[in-house]
Amino acid sequence: MAEQESMVPVAAIVYFLLGVTSLILLNRSKNRMWMDRLAGYMLSWALIFFGLRYAAVSVRDTSWWENMGITSQFDIFQYLFFSFSIAAFAIAAIFPFIYPYPVFQKSSTIKLVAPTTFLVSLAIIISMMLTEYKYVGFWQILLAPSFIILIPIYFRFLSEEMLEGDDTARRMSLAAGTMLIAFFGQQMTWWLAQLLSINDEFVARSAIEAGVGSYSYVPNWIGYTVVNSLATIAILSLAAGETWRANTKGINGFTIVIFLILGVGLISGIADYAVLDIVDSCMYTVCESFPESYNIWYKFTTEALLLLFAPLMVMYVLLHFDVIDSEAEQNQWMTRIIVILMLLIVSSTMIELLQSFLPVSSMISSAILAMVVAIFIGWEERIMNALIGEGESISKKLSSLNELHEPDISENEIQLFSKSMGVLTAIIVILCFLYSSIVS
Repeated sequence: MAEQESMVPVAAIVYFLLGVTSLILLNRSKNRMWMDRLAGYMLSWALIFFGLRYAAVSVRDTSWWENMGITSQFDIFQYLFFSFSIAAFAIAAIFPFIYPYPVFQKSSTIKLVAPTTFLVSLAIIISMMLTEYKYVGFWQILLAPSFIILIPIYFRFLSEEMLEGDDTARRMSLAAGTMLIAFFGQQMTWWLAQLLSINDEFVARSAIEAGVGSYSYVPNWIGYTVVNSLATIAILSLAAGETWRANTKGINGFTIVIFLILGVGLISGIADYAVLDIVDSCMYTVCESFPESYNIWYKFTTEALLLLFAPLMVMYVLLHFDVIDSEAEQNQWMTRIIVILMLLIVSSTMIELLQSFLPVSSMISSAILAMVVAIFIGWEERIMNALIGEGESISKKLSSLNELHEPDISENEIQLFSKSMGVLTAIIVILCFLYSSIVS
């Protein structure tokens, strides 16, 4: 039977493996335009930070760490978890200004991306550390620029495709929609609960469970409410846009994904409403535990979307939109290996989750996994063709519209982002180690 935390170590491996591999492949893709390379570096480091975040939580939750007698609420791994989360959110805040439609196109502005991300991350990390992370939920508002920029991009190019018959515009709307799911996928599954205004009660329960001394309700409530509201508007907007397109162009894979998330949010909203009495128990008596079926549903939907399918969305952007030169001979073997490994890790985890509520023996699950492996190996070429066979860089589309400048940016100035994030990683580890030693 799958444990509740079993997906977190897998997520750490998936995020970190994809992030590091993407950096290697980007360093071999010198012929890409500046926006593709910079966006690739930003996505890669966001994946690495999420991988380190989940690695910290995995180590902290192991029995080995508990046996060491560490009982402090904020040990080094807790600090690392929050700090790497903030670093990833800082990248997500600046990313939509670069990709898929670069708002920053002047060389002087582009050169500020790396130091701005570094300084913003460090400033928030230090301030949150000094306040014991009481306001960490508030900083989810860093995702707001993604909504403000990506939604207009999605509808602009969707309109050009539908009204002007420009089929090449689909690449832009698809990229914008995919990034919205990568950034807001978890919150999108709560769209009905947000419309019913019951998410606030779940936030209140979390505040009570965290304790008054370690949680500031109002700032965190603002952060959660803003992000949940933006995610609700985003999924409903994407559903409306894909419905419009499907009526004329037919249903495709992205349309199916949108309506799957919409359906999950519908069922989740009904389930959330059904357990409101349990949620409210914290306010009146003692916090009751949720039913096992509710926990299983949550793991299969919201948790799986955040922990496993969000990195797949990022991988899709990197490969399908030709951010990485996957056709180069030196990159092909590594790209194929990482794609197959990612699919196998996700499929094996989903099979493990199935065992959490179905009476499936280990022998049967092993046979299922073997069949999945055979399918992936047999269809490896088709899977790769689906990802990169029709890939075309978004920068080419923007260049054809004369809406992409080619500023005077050197390779070293683009790689400065990767170098600064490496320095930030070292600083985060040192800060968390020193501060946890001081306050413990």
